[in-house]
Amino acid sequence: MPILLSHLTGNPNSCAVGEAFAEAGVLASFHTTLVVPSLLRSWLASVGIAKGFLERRVFPKKVRPFLHSHPGLEWLRLACRSAPVLTRNRLVAQWGSLEQVIRHFDAAVGREVSQSRGLSAVYGYMDTAEQTFEAARLRGIQTIYELPTPYWRFTRDIVEQEAFLQPEWAATLPVLDQCCKAMQRRDRELQLADVVIVPSALVRDSLKLAPPFKAKVHVVPYGCPESLPSNLNLPTSPASSSSRLRLLYVGSLNQGKGLAYLAEAMIGLEELATLTVIGSRTADLPCPALDAFLGAHKHLSGLSHNEVLAEMQQNDVLVLPTLYEGLALVLLEAMACGLTVITTPHSGLTGLINDGMEGFIVPIRSAPAIRDRLRLLAGDAGLLQTMRQAALVWSREHSWRLFRKKIRDVIQVH
Repeated sequence: MPILLSHLTGNPNSCAVGEAFAEAGVLASFHTTLVVPSLLRSWLASVGIAKGFLERRVFPKKVRPFLHSHPGLEWLRLACRSAPVLTRNRLVAQWGSLEQVIRHFDAAVGREVSQSRGLSAVYGYMDTAEQTFEAARLRGIQTIYELPTPYWRFTRDIVEQEAFLQPEWAATLPVLDQCCKAMQRRDRELQLADVVIVPSALVRDSLKLAPPFKAKVHVVPYGCPESLPSNLNLPTSPASSSSRLRLLYVGSLNQGKGLAYLAEAMIGLEELATLTVIGSRTADLPCPALDAFLGAHKHLSGLSHNEVLAEMQQNDVLVLPTLYEGLALVLLEAMACGLTVITTPHSGLTGLINDGMEGFIVPIRSAPAIRDRLRLLAGDAGLLQTMRQAALVWSREHSWRLFRKKIRDVIQVH
């Protein structure tokens, strides 16, 4: 059952799918935009260029023989991100946009599908599967679609509510327009899919808002890291009863992550807890509320993935009061680093962890609930240690290895 896999950047979940198929001997090819040759990677690292980029575009050894790159416009998009002055040229701004990269990548993979021989299935991802699936349908090839985030109408409704409830944070929220070509493309991708893979019950349930589609939906949660860099020691000792609780937030700096509620929850906890915020802004518009929040706490940005993991070792609790998420990988990574977590039902963890054991699940938009859990942990070092150990044990039982097995079971390849 030869399967073609495609993902724009080759993120961790797509690499895990590639490994699952390679282990079963059914991976025909893995298409992505950029595959950095090892010699170029070594040279860039030696001169200190693109450290974060180099970490993100790393592919597991098992899938490297199957990689096919379509770099084209992706280099231009990255150049525009690194040097925004380039976007002053209208033509460069147009061709260096994410929308153009998506369309051209999808078209390129679609042509590969049309020309390939012996394919049984194609496995694609949200935003880059429409043309690929259309080509597969013409040849009677099965289409498998992974939707990593809640359906866009679910997210749009949350965003609209949040803009009303937290107007001072509205500048950080995304714009989701049902007339937008990107949103129409997502609906079309669903309708072209024979099988849909989602990481959580939240994403599955959000599809009730979608136009009718025929595919069966399978929930396959993502996995926790199976190994961490050798220079990381797990777990660190918890804060003592005489020290402050060490809190960490990792994620995009926008209200979709519930930052306003975290900011409110921290008020009055200065003697009990410290907060480190890791992340970058996602909007260019000014937001005084965000500025005030970052000014009140330790803020780090531009960290590599390994540096984020190292920072996790210095903390006790990861707080992610997100409003919409498929299944937040940062939560899984934190638990693998021995942190307990405080998050919401909209993080994708509901039904996966036990509230009060490996972490706390609090209602969305509830600063008081976050504050109550923080006070509880700050006042009970024994409970904190127990929960951190439980999170670490849980992470070892829910690794990427289990994810790969479940993917093979759903696709029925072994």
